[in-house]
Amino acid sequence: MNATQTPAPVLPPGPKKNLLFDKDVDLRHDTIGLLVRGSREYNGISRSRLGPRYFVHITNPEFIEHVFTHGDIYVKSNENKELKFLLGNGLLTSGGSFWLKQRRLIQPLFHKQRLTGFVQKISETCDSLIAEWKASGSETKDIHEEMTRLTLGIVSKTLLSTDASADFKQVSHALEILMKGLGKRSVRLVKFPYWVPLPSHFEMRRERKILDDTVQQIIAARRADKSQYHDLLTMLMEVEDADTSERMTNEQLRDEVITIFLAGHETTANGMAFALYHIAKHPEVREKIAAEVMRVFKGGPVTFEGLMQLDYTTRVIKESMRLYPPPWIMARLVTQDDVMGEYLIKKGDEIVMSPYCVHRLESLWPEPEKFDPDRFLPENMKNMHRYAYFPFGGGARQCIGNNFAMMEMQIMLACLASQFQFSLVPGFKLEIEPLVTLRPKGGLKLAVEV
Repeated sequence: MNATQTPAPVLPPGPKKNLLFDKDVDLRHDTIGLLVRGSREYNGISRSRLGPRYFVHITNPEFIEHVFTHGDIYVKSNENKELKFLLGNGLLTSGGSFWLKQRRLIQPLFHKQRLTGFVQKISETCDSLIAEWKASGSETKDIHEEMTRLTLGIVSKTLLSTDASADFKQVSHALEILMKGLGKRSVRLVKFPYWVPLPSHFEMRRERKILDDTVQQIIAARRADKSQYHDLLTMLMEVEDADTSERMTNEQLRDEVITIFLAGHETTANGMAFALYHIAKHPEVREKIAAEVMRVFKGGPVTFEGLMQLDYTTRVIKESMRLYPPPWIMARLVTQDDVMGEYLIKKGDEIVMSPYCVHRLESLWPEPEKFDPDRFLPENMKNMHRYAYFPFGGGARQCIGNNFAMMEMQIMLACLASQFQFSLVPGFKLEIEPLVTLRPKGGLKLAVEV
């Protein structure tokens, strides 16, 4: 070989056994453990066989950036089809020209200047929970359940300009069952079509119909209502295609409403539960947040401008999402052969990227298991690769609601941490459940002191 020639790319390293037949691998109950061990054993990339399919697990931030910035080669994965059962052809699951059109329509709705109008609605919902907690006095609470209830109220007000009505609670309940069903289905090697008469399929189809009927009724009622609303549903209904002046159909609205509801309700509740868990473990963190909130707002109402000054509170949220990112895994399907560094990436392989794994790599994060909000001080992040931390994904398909989610969590954490003290219940041990999103398994019990 000529000294100037580049060596031919090789397949990434990986386990020799087909994981489907490896008795030491428990995919059903230890998917996240398998990925964590692989991220430590292999240097940034590995390729594993599972039955007839190959998975390429990437933890090298440069390779992750390559995937996110080459959306023509790395497209939404096979698992995306499973989410379509729930979300339809919403922004999270659609692709191609339809996705691009929807993205351009919806993007302006989440610009920071449009979000200022939601600060009061979020704050009012938090104030209602605070009043309720104070009335009940100091007691042990399932914080995950409470945060789910709180985010239900927030998303119903900001999306639909209504309190958490019976309709929306029904949506939340249906969504909970569907998310658990999809999580269990994701680890099955054989996935039967939903028309196969299995009890789990009957339940899934029943809950989806409840979801569909409820959302369509809400949309129909809003179309018939001539009142003025300043919420996300109105924005979605009024937004027009720049080229055709077309507006969304009821079916498109349904898919986007459910997608926004999922992102603003499920993932934010999980993220907040984990943040309060860390505050309970580190009381000094709560004291710093409370001091910052008092310094910025001086006992007055929360404002959008003030949120921009909550530097420490924001670092706490980011550090909590480093350790427990609600979107814990992201996948892409390879549509053509490609090269990453010295490695050949084969068409048809599935790319797996796990923020949970990357965020805990010692090569990127010193003492990765330690909770330290100051990791996110500007001087500590200036030399960090942008994809060493990616709780909202990246590239063109980065979560469109990331600014909304951060604002929502800033307000929630500022309000709760400045009003209550949190501590761990004796004997409680946090267990995580990696379903469609990462959540605390069996709830998250904390002592809340007024």
